[in-house]
Amino acid sequence: MFKSIHYRLATLALVGLVAAGSAGRVESAGFALFEQGSKATAMGGAFVATADDPSAMFFNPAGNAFSESGFTLEGGGFLIFRPTAEFDGTAPFPGNGYHAEMRKSVYGIGHGYAVLSLSKDVKLAAGVWTPAGLGVPWENPDTFAGRFISQRADIRQVAIGVQLAVKLSDAVALGAGPEFRFTDVHLSKNVGALNPFTQRFADVAHASIVSTGTPVDVGFGAGILIKPCDRFRLGAAFHSGMTVELSGGAQFGQISTGNAQFDAAVAAGLPVGQTVPASTAIQFPSLTIFGMAYDLAPNVTLEVDGNYTSWNTFDQTVISVTGLPDTVLVHKWENTWTVRAGILFNMKNAWFAGGFVYDQTPQPDADVSPFLPDSNRSGGSIGAGFRIGPMEIQLSSLFLWFHERTVTTNKDSYNGTYKTFAILPGATLKMAF
Repeated sequence: MFKSIHYRLATLALVGLVAAGSAGRVESAGFALFEQGSKATAMGGAFVATADDPSAMFFNPAGNAFSESGFTLEGGGFLIFRPTAEFDGTAPFPGNGYHAEMRKSVYGIGHGYAVLSLSKDVKLAAGVWTPAGLGVPWENPDTFAGRFISQRADIRQVAIGVQLAVKLSDAVALGAGPEFRFTDVHLSKNVGALNPFTQRFADVAHASIVSTGTPVDVGFGAGILIKPCDRFRLGAAFHSGMTVELSGGAQFGQISTGNAQFDAAVAAGLPVGQTVPASTAIQFPSLTIFGMAYDLAPNVTLEVDGNYTSWNTFDQTVISVTGLPDTVLVHKWENTWTVRAGILFNMKNAWFAGGFVYDQTPQPDADVSPFLPDSNRSGGSIGAGFRIGPMEIQLSSLFLWFHERTVTTNKDSYNGTYKTFAILPGATLKMAF
Protein backbone atom coordinates (compact mmCIF):
# COMPACT_ATOMS: atom_id res chain seq x y z
CA MET A 1 0.00 0.00 0.00
CA PHE A 2 2.73 2.44 0.95
CA LYS A 3 4.64 1.76 -2.22
CA SER A 4 1.55 3.00 -4.06
CA ILE A 5 1.58 6.10 -1.84
CA HIS A 6 5.15 6.82 -2.94
CA TYR A 7 4.10 6.34 -6.57
CA ARG A 8 1.15 8.65 -6.14
CA LEU A 9 3.18 11.36 -4.41
CA ALA A 10 5.81 11.47 -7.10
CA THR A 11 3.27 11.41 -9.89
CA LEU A 12 1.08 14.11 -8.33
CA ALA A 13 4.13 16.26 -7.76
CA LEU A 14 4.93 16.20 -11.46
CA VAL A 15 1.30 16.71 -12.38
CA GLY A 16 1.54 19.84 -10.28
CA LEU A 17 4.73 20.91 -12.00
CA VAL A 18 3.09 20.55 -15.39
CA ALA A 19 -0.13 22.23 -14.38
CA ALA A 20 1.69 25.17 -12.85
CA GLY A 21 3.77 25.48 -15.98
CA SER A 22 0.64 25.39 -18.09
CA ALA A 23 -1.17 27.99 -16.01
CA GLY A 24 0.76 30.99 -17.08
CA ARG A 25 -1.45 34.00 -16.81
CA VAL A 26 -3.89 36.21 -15.11
CA GLU A 27 -4.47 38.69 -17.91
CA SER A 28 -4.66 37.00 -21.31
CA ALA A 29 -6.53 33.74 -21.80
CA GLY A 30 -4.51 30.56 -21.45
CA PHE A 31 -1.03 31.28 -20.11
CA ALA A 32 0.06 34.31 -22.12
CA LEU A 33 0.64 37.93 -21.15
CA PHE A 34 -0.19 40.76 -23.55
CA GLU A 35 0.70 43.79 -21.41
CA GLN A 36 4.08 44.71 -22.92
CA GLY A 37 3.82 48.50 -23.09
CA SER A 38 1.73 51.23 -21.47
CA LYS A 39 0.63 52.99 -24.66
CA ALA A 40 -0.50 49.75 -26.29
CA THR A 41 -2.28 48.64 -23.11
CA ALA A 42 -4.08 51.99 -22.90
CA MET A 43 -5.49 51.17 -26.35
CA GLY A 44 -6.74 47.76 -25.19
CA GLY A 45 -3.72 46.07 -26.77
CA ALA A 46 -4.89 47.13 -30.27
CA PHE A 47 -1.49 48.32 -31.49
CA VAL A 48 -0.25 46.16 -34.38
CA ALA A 49 -1.08 48.81 -37.01
CA THR A 50 -0.05 51.79 -34.85
CA ALA A 51 3.21 50.35 -33.42
CA ASP A 52 4.85 53.76 -33.05
CA ASP A 53 6.98 53.18 -29.95
CA PRO A 54 9.67 50.62 -29.04
CA SER A 55 7.11 48.15 -27.66
CA ALA A 56 6.57 47.37 -31.34
CA MET A 57 9.13 44.62 -30.66
CA PHE A 58 6.19 42.66 -29.27
CA PHE A 59 3.18 44.17 -31.04
CA ASN A 60 4.71 44.50 -34.53
CA PRO A 61 8.48 44.40 -35.12
CA ALA A 62 8.05 46.32 -38.40
CA GLY A 63 6.85 49.41 -36.56
CA ASN A 64 10.33 50.36 -35.37
CA ALA A 65 11.42 50.89 -39.00
CA PHE A 66 9.49 54.18 -38.98
CA SER A 67 11.27 55.52 -35.89
CA GLU A 68 12.70 59.00 -36.59
CA SER A 69 15.01 59.06 -33.56
CA GLY A 70 18.63 58.03 -33.59
CA PHE A 71 18.27 56.12 -30.33
CA THR A 72 15.18 55.38 -28.24
CA LEU A 73 14.91 53.76 -24.83
CA GLU A 74 11.72 52.58 -23.16
CA GLY A 75 11.17 50.71 -19.92
CA GLY A 76 8.47 50.10 -17.38
CA GLY A 77 6.14 47.54 -15.88
CA PHE A 78 2.71 46.58 -14.63
CA LEU A 79 1.29 45.52 -11.29
CA ILE A 80 -1.43 42.86 -11.12
CA PHE A 81 -4.14 43.23 -8.48
CA ARG A 82 -7.08 40.86 -7.94
CA PRO A 83 -9.66 42.59 -5.73
CA THR A 84 -11.97 39.64 -6.39
CA ALA A 85 -10.77 36.05 -6.87
CA GLU A 86 -13.06 33.53 -5.26
CA PHE A 87 -14.59 30.08 -5.55
CA ASP A 88 -17.97 28.71 -4.41
CA GLY A 89 -18.26 24.94 -4.33
CA THR A 90 -21.04 22.66 -5.53
CA ALA A 91 -22.08 19.12 -4.60
CA PRO A 92 -20.77 16.53 -4.28
CA PHE A 93 -17.31 18.06 -3.68
CA PRO A 94 -16.32 20.40 -2.17
CA GLY A 95 -20.03 20.89 -1.51
CA ASN A 96 -22.66 23.60 -1.56
CA GLY A 97 -21.83 26.46 0.77
CA TYR A 98 -18.06 26.00 0.56
CA HIS A 99 -16.26 29.30 -0.17
CA ALA A 100 -12.57 30.04 -0.81
CA GLU A 101 -10.56 33.02 -1.99
CA MET A 102 -7.14 33.63 -3.45
CA ARG A 103 -4.75 35.61 -1.33
CA LYS A 104 -4.74 39.25 -2.46
CA SER A 105 -1.11 39.34 -3.52
CA VAL A 106 0.44 41.86 -5.89
CA TYR A 107 2.52 40.68 -8.87
CA GLY A 108 4.80 42.68 -11.10
CA ILE A 109 5.82 42.21 -14.72
CA GLY A 110 8.33 44.32 -16.61
CA HIS A 111 9.48 45.34 -20.06
CA GLY A 112 12.38 47.29 -21.59
CA TYR A 113 13.33 48.12 -25.18
CA ALA A 114 16.05 49.97 -27.09
CA VAL A 115 15.95 50.99 -30.77
CA LEU A 116 19.09 52.15 -32.60
CA SER A 117 19.03 53.75 -36.05
CA LEU A 118 21.60 52.07 -38.32
CA SER A 119 20.45 54.15 -41.28
CA LYS A 120 17.38 56.07 -42.39
CA ASP A 121 15.59 52.84 -43.31
CA VAL A 122 17.19 50.22 -41.03
CA LYS A 123 16.74 49.98 -37.26
CA LEU A 124 18.19 47.55 -34.73
CA ALA A 125 16.04 46.76 -31.69
CA ALA A 126 16.75 44.80 -28.51
CA GLY A 127 14.37 44.21 -25.66
CA VAL A 128 13.11 42.16 -22.76
CA TRP A 129 9.48 41.45 -21.88
CA THR A 130 7.33 38.97 -19.96
CA PRO A 131 5.31 36.74 -22.32
CA ALA A 132 3.99 34.49 -19.53
CA GLY A 133 3.54 34.76 -15.78
CA LEU A 134 1.38 33.38 -13.02
CA GLY A 135 0.66 33.67 -9.33
CA VAL A 136 -2.25 31.67 -7.89
CA PRO A 137 -1.99 31.55 -4.06
CA TRP A 138 -5.05 30.31 -2.16
CA GLU A 139 -5.98 31.64 1.28
CA ASN A 140 -5.67 29.26 4.28
CA PRO A 141 -3.66 26.73 2.26
CA ASP A 142 -3.59 24.08 5.00
CA THR A 143 -7.40 23.85 5.12
CA PHE A 144 -8.24 24.82 1.54
CA ALA A 145 -10.45 22.10 0.03
CA GLY A 146 -8.40 22.11 -3.16
CA ARG A 147 -5.05 21.78 -1.37
CA PHE A 148 -4.41 18.34 -2.90
CA ILE A 149 -4.65 19.96 -6.35
CA SER A 150 -2.82 23.21 -5.60
CA GLN A 151 -2.05 25.57 -2.73
CA ARG A 152 0.12 27.94 -4.74
CA ALA A 153 1.38 27.93 -8.32
CA ASP A 154 3.96 30.34 -9.76
CA ILE A 155 5.49 30.55 -13.20
CA ARG A 156 7.89 33.06 -14.67
CA GLN A 157 8.86 33.40 -18.30
CA VAL A 158 11.08 36.18 -19.64
CA ALA A 159 11.83 36.81 -23.33
CA ILE A 160 14.91 38.55 -24.70
CA GLY A 161 14.70 39.56 -28.35
CA VAL A 162 16.88 41.13 -31.02
CA GLN A 163 15.25 42.40 -34.21
CA LEU A 164 15.99 44.23 -37.45
CA ALA A 165 13.29 46.51 -38.85
CA VAL A 166 13.63 47.60 -42.48
CA LYS A 167 11.58 50.22 -44.32
CA LEU A 168 11.24 48.99 -47.91
CA SER A 169 9.43 52.16 -48.96
CA ASP A 170 7.46 54.96 -47.37
CA ALA A 171 4.48 52.57 -47.35
CA VAL A 172 5.92 49.17 -46.39
CA ALA A 173 8.18 47.91 -43.59
CA LEU A 174 9.26 44.49 -42.33
CA GLY A 175 10.75 43.43 -39.03
CA ALA A 176 11.95 40.13 -37.55
CA GLY A 177 14.36 38.54 -35.11
CA PRO A 178 15.00 35.71 -32.64
CA GLU A 179 13.47 35.45 -29.17
CA PHE A 180 15.19 33.68 -26.28
CA ARG A 181 12.74 32.60 -23.56
CA PHE A 182 13.67 31.64 -20.00
CA THR A 183 11.14 29.69 -17.92
CA ASP A 184 10.96 28.44 -14.34
CA VAL A 185 8.17 27.05 -12.17
CA HIS A 186 7.40 26.64 -8.45
CA LEU A 187 4.43 24.72 -7.04
CA SER A 188 3.23 23.96 -3.51
CA LYS A 189 0.52 21.48 -2.54
CA ASN A 190 -0.43 18.87 0.03
CA VAL A 191 -0.61 15.16 -0.64
CA GLY A 192 -3.20 12.90 0.93
CA ALA A 193 -3.65 9.19 1.53
CA LEU A 194 -6.37 6.96 2.96
CA ASN A 195 -5.73 6.18 6.63
CA PRO A 196 -6.54 2.45 6.92
CA PHE A 197 -7.13 2.82 10.66
CA THR A 198 -9.82 5.51 10.37
CA GLN A 199 -10.88 4.98 6.73
CA ARG A 200 -10.53 8.73 6.25
CA PHE A 201 -8.47 10.67 3.74
CA ALA A 202 -5.65 12.47 5.57
CA ASP A 203 -2.91 15.00 4.79
CA VAL A 204 0.34 13.03 4.92
CA ALA A 205 2.88 15.37 3.27
CA HIS A 206 3.53 18.82 1.90
CA ALA A 207 5.18 18.83 -1.53
CA SER A 208 7.24 21.66 -2.93
CA ILE A 209 8.13 21.36 -6.59
CA VAL A 210 10.78 23.60 -8.14
CA SER A 211 12.13 23.41 -11.68
CA THR A 212 15.93 23.49 -11.68
CA GLY A 213 17.97 25.79 -13.83
CA THR A 214 16.33 28.23 -16.24
CA PRO A 215 15.41 26.42 -19.46
CA VAL A 216 16.18 28.48 -22.57
CA ASP A 217 14.24 28.01 -25.79
CA VAL A 218 14.56 29.96 -29.03
CA GLY A 219 11.71 31.18 -31.19
CA PHE A 220 11.20 34.23 -33.38
CA GLY A 221 8.96 37.21 -33.93
CA ALA A 222 8.13 38.95 -37.22
CA GLY A 223 5.83 41.65 -38.52
CA ILE A 224 4.76 43.75 -41.49
CA LEU A 225 3.32 47.26 -41.52
CA ILE A 226 1.66 48.73 -44.61
CA LYS A 227 0.53 52.34 -45.08
CA PRO A 228 -1.59 52.47 -48.26
CA CYS A 229 -2.38 56.14 -47.59
CA ASP A 230 -1.74 58.77 -44.94
CA ARG A 231 -4.80 57.92 -42.85
CA PHE A 232 -4.93 54.12 -43.10
CA ARG A 233 -2.52 51.43 -41.87
CA LEU A 234 -2.51 47.63 -41.90
CA GLY A 235 -0.37 45.50 -39.62
CA ALA A 236 0.32 41.85 -38.91
CA ALA A 237 2.73 40.14 -36.52
CA PHE A 238 3.64 36.60 -35.54
CA HIS A 239 5.38 35.05 -32.53
CA SER A 240 6.34 31.40 -32.89
CA GLY A 241 5.29 28.67 -30.54
CA MET A 242 7.85 26.59 -28.71
CA THR A 243 8.22 23.55 -26.52
CA VAL A 244 9.86 24.14 -23.15
CA GLU A 245 11.68 21.20 -21.58
CA LEU A 246 11.40 21.29 -17.78
CA SER A 247 13.23 19.22 -15.22
CA GLY A 248 13.30 19.50 -11.48
CA GLY A 249 12.64 17.82 -8.20
CA ALA A 250 9.90 17.34 -5.64
CA GLN A 251 10.73 17.64 -1.95
CA PHE A 252 8.41 16.27 0.73
CA GLY A 253 7.80 17.26 4.33
CA GLN A 254 5.78 14.76 6.31
CA ILE A 255 2.59 15.87 8.08
CA SER A 256 1.74 13.95 11.24
CA THR A 257 -1.70 12.33 11.29
CA GLY A 258 -1.59 11.63 15.03
CA ASN A 259 -1.43 7.87 14.48
CA ALA A 260 2.14 6.70 15.15
CA GLN A 261 1.77 3.43 13.26
CA PHE A 262 0.30 5.09 10.18
CA ASP A 263 2.89 7.90 10.30
CA ALA A 264 5.72 5.37 10.47
CA ALA A 265 4.32 3.47 7.50
CA VAL A 266 3.96 6.69 5.47
CA ALA A 267 7.52 7.73 6.33
CA ALA A 268 8.78 4.38 5.11
CA GLY A 269 7.03 4.89 1.77
CA LEU A 270 7.82 8.56 1.24
CA PRO A 271 11.12 10.04 0.02
CA VAL A 272 11.20 12.45 2.99
CA GLY A 273 14.31 14.61 2.83
CA GLN A 274 15.04 13.44 -0.71
CA THR A 275 14.43 14.90 -4.15
CA VAL A 276 12.46 12.89 -6.70
CA PRO A 277 13.87 13.77 -10.15
CA ALA A 278 11.37 14.27 -12.98
CA SER A 279 10.93 15.94 -16.34
CA THR A 280 8.27 17.01 -18.79
CA ALA A 281 7.67 19.33 -21.74
CA ILE A 282 5.14 22.15 -22.11
CA GLN A 283 3.92 23.41 -25.47
CA PHE A 284 3.61 27.20 -25.72
CA PRO A 285 1.38 28.30 -28.62
CA SER A 286 2.09 30.62 -31.52
CA LEU A 287 0.42 34.04 -31.63
CA THR A 288 -0.76 35.81 -34.78
CA ILE A 289 -1.92 39.43 -34.63
CA PHE A 290 -3.89 41.23 -37.35
CA GLY A 291 -5.13 44.81 -37.28
CA MET A 292 -6.00 48.05 -39.02
CA ALA A 293 -5.78 51.65 -37.88
CA TYR A 294 -7.62 54.64 -39.35
CA ASP A 295 -7.18 58.32 -38.56
CA LEU A 296 -10.67 59.67 -37.96
CA ALA A 297 -9.09 63.13 -37.75
CA PRO A 298 -5.48 64.39 -37.88
CA ASN A 299 -5.12 63.77 -34.15
CA VAL A 300 -7.58 60.88 -33.59
CA THR A 301 -6.77 57.23 -34.44
CA LEU A 302 -9.08 54.24 -34.18
CA GLU A 303 -7.60 50.72 -34.30
CA VAL A 304 -9.24 47.28 -34.31
CA ASP A 305 -7.20 44.05 -33.94
CA GLY A 306 -7.75 40.32 -33.84
CA ASN A 307 -5.36 37.89 -32.11
CA TYR A 308 -5.32 34.21 -33.02
CA THR A 309 -3.59 31.82 -30.61
CA SER A 310 -2.87 28.18 -31.54
CA TRP A 311 -3.77 26.64 -28.18
CA ASN A 312 -4.56 23.27 -29.79
CA THR A 313 -0.85 22.46 -29.48
CA PHE A 314 -1.49 22.11 -25.74
CA ASP A 315 -3.33 18.81 -26.16
CA GLN A 316 -1.57 16.53 -23.69
CA THR A 317 1.50 16.39 -21.49
CA VAL A 318 3.75 13.40 -20.82
CA ILE A 319 5.38 13.27 -17.37
CA SER A 320 8.48 11.19 -16.73
CA VAL A 321 9.47 10.29 -13.16
CA THR A 322 12.64 8.34 -12.48
CA GLY A 323 11.78 4.74 -11.70
CA LEU A 324 8.08 5.13 -12.51
CA PRO A 325 5.97 4.65 -15.64
CA ASP A 326 5.21 7.78 -17.66
CA THR A 327 1.99 9.63 -16.89
CA VAL A 328 -0.11 11.26 -19.63
CA LEU A 329 -2.28 14.31 -18.86
CA VAL A 330 -4.97 15.19 -21.38
CA HIS A 331 -5.80 18.92 -21.81
CA LYS A 332 -7.58 19.27 -25.19
CA TRP A 333 -7.31 23.05 -25.34
CA GLU A 334 -8.76 24.86 -28.35
CA ASN A 335 -7.52 27.67 -30.61
CA THR A 336 -8.95 31.06 -29.64
CA TRP A 337 -9.61 34.58 -30.94
CA THR A 338 -9.22 37.81 -29.03
CA VAL A 339 -10.82 41.04 -30.25
CA ARG A 340 -9.24 44.36 -29.30
CA ALA A 341 -10.15 47.96 -30.08
CA GLY A 342 -8.56 51.25 -29.09
CA ILE A 343 -8.80 54.95 -29.72
CA LEU A 344 -5.88 57.40 -29.46
CA PHE A 345 -6.06 61.19 -29.13
CA ASN A 346 -2.77 62.92 -29.96
CA MET A 347 -1.96 66.42 -28.74
CA LYS A 348 1.15 68.58 -29.02
CA ASN A 349 2.83 67.31 -25.85
CA ALA A 350 0.48 64.55 -24.73
CA TRP A 351 -1.77 61.70 -25.80
CA PHE A 352 -4.83 60.08 -24.28
CA ALA A 353 -6.23 56.64 -25.08
CA GLY A 354 -8.93 54.13 -24.24
CA GLY A 355 -9.62 50.56 -25.28
CA PHE A 356 -11.68 47.39 -25.06
CA VAL A 357 -10.79 43.69 -25.19
CA TYR A 358 -12.79 40.48 -25.37
CA ASP A 359 -10.68 37.37 -24.76
CA GLN A 360 -11.77 33.75 -25.24
CA THR A 361 -10.51 31.00 -22.95
CA PRO A 362 -9.02 27.91 -24.61
CA GLN A 363 -9.62 25.77 -21.51
CA PRO A 364 -12.43 23.15 -21.44
CA ASP A 365 -14.43 22.65 -18.23
CA ALA A 366 -12.64 19.40 -17.41
CA ASP A 367 -9.31 21.24 -17.11
CA VAL A 368 -10.55 24.17 -14.96
CA SER A 369 -9.15 23.83 -11.44
CA PRO A 370 -7.39 25.71 -8.61
CA PHE A 371 -4.24 25.63 -10.78
CA LEU A 372 -5.85 27.90 -13.35
CA PRO A 373 -9.52 28.90 -13.07
CA ASP A 374 -9.57 30.42 -16.55
CA SER A 375 -12.62 31.92 -18.29
CA ASN A 376 -13.65 34.31 -21.04
CA ARG A 377 -13.10 37.89 -20.03
CA SER A 378 -13.99 41.43 -21.06
CA GLY A 379 -11.78 44.39 -20.32
CA GLY A 380 -11.56 48.15 -20.57
CA SER A 381 -8.46 50.33 -20.51
CA ILE A 382 -7.44 53.97 -20.19
CA GLY A 383 -4.12 55.78 -20.35
CA ALA A 384 -2.16 58.92 -21.13
CA GLY A 385 1.32 60.01 -22.11
CA PHE A 386 3.05 63.30 -21.35
CA ARG A 387 6.11 64.60 -23.25
CA ILE A 388 8.75 66.71 -21.54
CA GLY A 389 11.60 67.37 -23.94
CA PRO A 390 13.10 64.02 -25.02
CA MET A 391 11.21 62.22 -22.24
CA GLU A 392 7.71 60.75 -22.32
CA ILE A 393 5.89 59.45 -19.25
CA GLN A 394 3.20 56.88 -20.04
CA LEU A 395 0.51 55.71 -17.61
CA SER A 396 -2.22 53.13 -18.21
CA SER A 397 -4.59 50.76 -16.47
CA LEU A 398 -6.45 47.69 -17.66
CA PHE A 399 -9.61 46.49 -15.89
CA LEU A 400 -10.52 42.83 -16.51
CA TRP A 401 -13.86 41.24 -15.72
CA PHE A 402 -13.56 37.46 -15.82
CA HIS A 403 -16.89 35.96 -16.84
CA GLU A 404 -18.34 33.89 -14.01
CA ARG A 405 -17.65 30.22 -14.75
CA THR A 406 -19.33 27.20 -13.22
CA VAL A 407 -17.78 23.77 -13.82
CA THR A 408 -19.45 20.44 -13.08
CA THR A 409 -17.12 18.08 -14.99
CA ASN A 410 -13.67 18.90 -13.60
CA LYS A 411 -11.38 15.89 -14.08
CA ASP A 412 -10.34 16.08 -10.38
CA SER A 413 -14.02 16.13 -9.30
CA TYR A 414 -13.50 19.61 -7.84
CA ASN A 415 -16.50 21.59 -9.06
CA GLY A 416 -18.00 24.99 -8.44
CA THR A 417 -18.12 28.60 -9.58
CA TYR A 418 -15.10 30.88 -10.07
CA LYS A 419 -15.37 34.69 -9.96
CA THR A 420 -12.42 36.98 -10.67
CA PHE A 421 -11.78 40.66 -11.32
CA ALA A 422 -8.32 42.10 -11.96
CA ILE A 423 -6.72 45.54 -12.31
CA LEU A 424 -3.38 46.09 -14.07
CA PRO A 425 -1.93 49.60 -13.62
CA GLY A 426 1.25 50.28 -15.54
CA ALA A 427 3.88 52.96 -16.13
CA THR A 428 6.52 53.36 -18.82
CA LEU A 429 9.32 55.90 -19.32
CA LYS A 430 10.42 56.61 -22.89
CA MET A 431 13.51 58.58 -23.92
CA ALA A 432 14.28 59.58 -27.54
CA PHE A 433 17.58 61.10 -28.69
